[in-house]
Amino acid sequence: MKKLVYSMLLLSLAVVSVNAHEIWLELDEKKNEAKLFFGDFDGKQTESGEKFARIKEGVSYPADLVKDVKRDDNSITYTLSKKSDIAVVRTSEPRKARNSEIVAYKIAYNKAGRTSTEAIVDFDIVPVAKDSNSFKLLFKNEPVKKSKVTVISPTGWEKTFELDDNGEFTIHTPWIGKYLIQASFEDETKGEVDGKTFDKTIHSISHTIDVNQGLPWNTKK
Repeated sequence: MKKLVYSMLLLSLAVVSVNAHEIWLELDEKKNEAKLFFGDFDGKQTESGEKFARIKEGVSYPADLVKDVKRDDNSITYTLSKKSDIAVVRTSEPRKARNSEIVAYKIAYNKAGRTSTEAIVDFDIVPVAKDSNSFKLLFKNEPVKKSKVTVISPTGWEKTFELDDNGEFTIHTPWIGKYLIQASFEDETKGEVDGKTFDKTIHSISHTIDVNQGLPWNTKK
């Protein structure tokens, strides 16, 4: 029966394999800390050394939540002053895209936890209720309408979900483990940062949630 259920879930999700490198944040509520990783989320294989050294510590939110930051060979640990959702924001200098004259300023948000129903960063994914599988995608507290999010499951497969007119979406979490929700948004407002002008801002978020009930992802076929 477990084999049948597992196979049906794979078919019903209509998923495809993920190969790209990701940056993600994992929250450990028992230790009151979060860790930032870079690598293959689907295989939970992390980069280290020179490759990971290029990843910035970023700025953490909510303000005053992080009391210590420690960098290791393959992770960055943020020690928290209390139990809370956490987001880390990293920016890159404005630059032209390949084969384009448009200068883009990129802001990356990494988040973990789904207890707070209030946004903690400008571009955020928030649950409609604590620990809910239904979320809102917000930009400066306004819903991002009729967009899409991608969810990577603990099994290493992904599925795309569409947002409604209220910027809301509901995901499926059949397996126990960590899920990564990804979304992006382009703000066409021109601006300047550190003396460099840009034509638009590309916001991208990767939000990790933990699921404790469901099928073990390593169920034998």
